[in-house]
Amino acid sequence: MVTARARRKAGDKPAARVSALLGLQKVELFKGLDTASLREIAQQCTWTRCKRNAVIIRREGTDRDVYFVISGVVRLAAPAARGRTLILRDVPAGDVFGEHSAIDGRSHFADVLAVRESLLASMPPEAFRAILANHPTVRERLLRRLTGSVRELAARLLELGARRVQDRVLGELLRMARAAGTADNAARIERAPSHREIADRVGTGRSEVTRELSRLARQGLVERQGRALVLRDLSALERLAGEARAEQASGAPAPEEELRHIATWGPQRLRRAVLVADAIDAAGLMERDEERTLKRWRTFFAHATAEIIPTHAGRSLSRTLSDGFLAEFTEASLAVRCALELHQELARSNASSNAQPLGLRIGIHVADVIVETFNVLGDGVNVAARLAELANAGETIVSAAVRDQLTSGVDASVEDLGEQRLRNRSRTERAFRLWPAAHADAATPSAAVRAHGRPSLAVIPFQVRSDDMRLAFIGDGLADETIAVLSRVPDFFVSSRLSTMAFRRAPLGVRTIGEMLGVQYVLSGSVQTAEAQALLMAELADTRDGRIVWSERFEGDLADMFAMQGELARKVVQSVTPVVRSIELRRARITSFDELDAYGMTLRGVELMHRQSRDDFFAARQAFETAIARNPVSPAPHAWLAKWHILRVLAGMSEAPAQDFADATACAARALACDPEDALALAVDGFVTAWSLHDLDAAEQRLAQAIAANPNEPLAWLHRAITHAWRGRGAEAVQCADQALSLSPLDPMMYYFDSLAGMAHLVAEQYDRAIELSMRSLRENRLHTPSLRTLVAAFVLTGRLEEARKAMAELRQLEPGLTASVLEARYPGRDTPQARRFIAALVEAGLPR
Repeated sequence: MVTARARRKAGDKPAARVSALLGLQKVELFKGLDTASLREIAQQCTWTRCKRNAVIIRREGTDRDVYFVISGVVRLAAPAARGRTLILRDVPAGDVFGEHSAIDGRSHFADVLAVRESLLASMPPEAFRAILANHPTVRERLLRRLTGSVRELAARLLELGARRVQDRVLGELLRMARAAGTADNAARIERAPSHREIADRVGTGRSEVTRELSRLARQGLVERQGRALVLRDLSALERLAGEARAEQASGAPAPEEELRHIATWGPQRLRRAVLVADAIDAAGLMERDEERTLKRWRTFFAHATAEIIPTHAGRSLSRTLSDGFLAEFTEASLAVRCALELHQELARSNASSNAQPLGLRIGIHVADVIVETFNVLGDGVNVAARLAELANAGETIVSAAVRDQLTSGVDASVEDLGEQRLRNRSRTERAFRLWPAAHADAATPSAAVRAHGRPSLAVIPFQVRSDDMRLAFIGDGLADETIAVLSRVPDFFVSSRLSTMAFRRAPLGVRTIGEMLGVQYVLSGSVQTAEAQALLMAELADTRDGRIVWSERFEGDLADMFAMQGELARKVVQSVTPVVRSIELRRARITSFDELDAYGMTLRGVELMHRQSRDDFFAARQAFETAIARNPVSPAPHAWLAKWHILRVLAGMSEAPAQDFADATACAARALACDPEDALALAVDGFVTAWSLHDLDAAEQRLAQAIAANPNEPLAWLHRAITHAWRGRGAEAVQCADQALSLSPLDPMMYYFDSLAGMAHLVAEQYDRAIELSMRSLRENRLHTPSLRTLVAAFVLTGRLEEARKAMAELRQLEPGLTASVLEARYPGRDTPQARRFIAALVEAGLPR
């Protein structure tokens, strides 16, 4: 047992006296006292320096002194049932303990030990009582402190009496949040306590705390960031705690939530994200220093499996690999965040050790696997392990199935490694390297965003807190309809729906979202459902200071959700633009609950269409056709299906290009028949007209109509940019491309935006920028041949012929049938001087005529 060092009195040397006075000035009870009073108090004090884990006071002991914490932290704890220890509270620097025994003369009710190295000042009880008698301000502060302690202990008594572990954990999280300070409806607890410490505070076991924190993490309410614990939505946690208190007061029986997971025991085939972590050169390190290496790896693995993986809602498995471990997650983004934190934790461990650094590489794959109680089996596990073998120390390599669920710049930064041959596997696997997202650089707003002079706003998909999978797309549908209403108000600059979808699974603070999207306001909220009832909580935040400037709650029938959305949109307009006194908003389309699947199918199709997999691309067509069957009057699925047919031809996957062009034209016409003023339908129709009919005049007319209908439709600006480029109008093309990028800086098909913007800069003879954008596009999607064509031409036009020929070789490998005549035949602006210059540059780099 570690004990405190011997006590000493403050010396008579001037330095010692000054040090004592400075230390006592930090004590909350003594703040504001004059120097003479502090000097008098210091003469009564004994000073003690305690090592970490040192026992300061034993419960039921004879010590009656009062202690003041000058630096460090000490802990009050008492024995509990089943041999456990109950942590009563931590006493930080500036606080006091032992005052109860000094006042009533009874023994201490708890053991006191140092959490970390601490400096304490103590005095006998009679000296403390004399200070209270002589200094009314100290007496009043102590009285307030004791009153607060009584209230805090009463609240804890109610929490500890809660039947459910989750209610006790909620109370402890909220208490830590208040102590850490709250802002923007969130709190960040630096140096968060371990799961074991939280368990000791709420009177339960570590595994129960781990399970509860994992549940809250899956709901997006808590998140682990290194050693910090971030509480994302304090109002939601407060509501959950309030419901628990109401249940306890009513005497309602506790649900069987803590036993529910047992019902899922036994083998099941489920879709999971599998993470395989592999220690690099573990055998070599053990050969040089076996005992020390084993100890370091065991410490890291124990921390990873007990703290890091569960905090990201993952499950570490008993199955052991040769030099690593295995974990499974319900979502790819959770596995990726866990992987990044594992690398960060090991880097911190290496930095604090003078031994040779430990190395860790990670592979992640999403697949249908066999999930057992203590294991995961299947080919997906083998793929994750083989992907890990491609990584160097500190790297994470993921499959296309994982990458398709991520947003580059939010979940992580992504580099496309192309097709890779994995050990002992006949088929290649598309692989991607990940590293932490640099949020500050991920999306710098362009001058267009800063100069538009209008209030700018982003609508984040509403969080749906329901176990009913049929309701999964309600949040996206509400956000999408809200954006549609807001975009028709000319006083708003509204970020695109596809860009804001990036934050559905990556919750960030409103200030960060504002910086990444270049907006001043963020509208967010949550939807909670119970049977046929729905509760919508919405709030508008100012991203410049994080303040909530408007909030409202709406209750009603689940089937009336979209009518509630219309009311929400009108409230936002009135709050953000009070100068607009009377605006007629288009009445929100009231969609019945049964038709929500049509919205979900459309969103699913858009997601699949922009993935890297050929199978997913063709699955997108089925999703759009299903959405059309369920809601044939909605223009969106018709418009997206029209674009799908064009992309099929451009990607070289069409067996009958003429038929696909005809189908695209028909789909675009049907979209406009549903709503002649729909901006998305107009934008896609302009795109289809240019490619299928080569009628640039008609295309420009359609795109102008799209922008007039909705000035915030990014695809309209992007397609207008490439139309200008086809006609050789470089300056106009760049201006339109910049506007498109500013409206959707985190678009899920950003490689496509960068590719067309690169072509715009090429026509404007800004070749270095064209190279930069084309290479950025290829980092996201190495198989995108239009980006390669622009890159080759830009290299040639800047005299970098060797790099141009190298890129051309890659282009011809991906598109072996491409020739100058084939490109001329399908190129919409083929008769312009810029088209001839572009194709001549490709021929110079090696493209056959």
